[in-house]
Amino acid sequence: MKGYTILILLIFLAISCKDANQTPIKQKKTVETVTKETSTKSNSTYLCKINGKDWAYTKASGILSTHAKTKKRTALITFKKKLKKGSEHFQLTYDANTFQLIAASLQLKFPKKDGSLFTCYYDLKPVTRKRHPESELSGSIDLSNSSNASGVAEIKNLSINYEKGNLKNLEDAVLNITGLKFNNIGYSDTDNLFK
Repeated sequence: MKGYTILILLIFLAISCKDANQTPIKQKKTVETVTKETSTKSNSTYLCKINGKDWAYTKASGILSTHAKTKKRTALITFKKKLKKGSEHFQLTYDANTFQLIAASLQLKFPKKDGSLFTCYYDLKPVTRKRHPESELSGSIDLSNSSNASGVAEIKNLSINYEKGNLKNLEDAVLNITGLKFNNIGYSDTDNLFK
């Protein structure tokens, strides 16, 4: 009888020790997970609100170039947001002589009616303005620094290009972008490549 009592006691102690040893590991994983999530969030930079929701990017770049035929100078600023599957893109084109925003192009992921995500295309350019008379864009860019650009933009009533009927939420068919502001976005002048 004494042997059984000791055996049960040893089994109880072994189980207790096993649980005690696992608890710190579980806590450690939780801390690591939280740290990973925080660092992922900190890798993105807030840019603007799209239909009232915050939108942030994970990478940004710029190109200043001169059109071969028209000799018009433009500054293209591209923001990319890396997602678990795929990415989203936000491009702004500024006239490099007047420094005013002249075009915007977005590729965003929104849910379809079946719940899966698909890429939605939105753009407004001088050549497509007649198709989108209700759309408005405004903004300016500062190129006074030879390697870093800063600017602002606001876009109203930017309509989806295709597949409006597939959207789960019809409010995603028209975008309003507010409070867009960027600073110190590195850019390259392609004209310098040919000097």
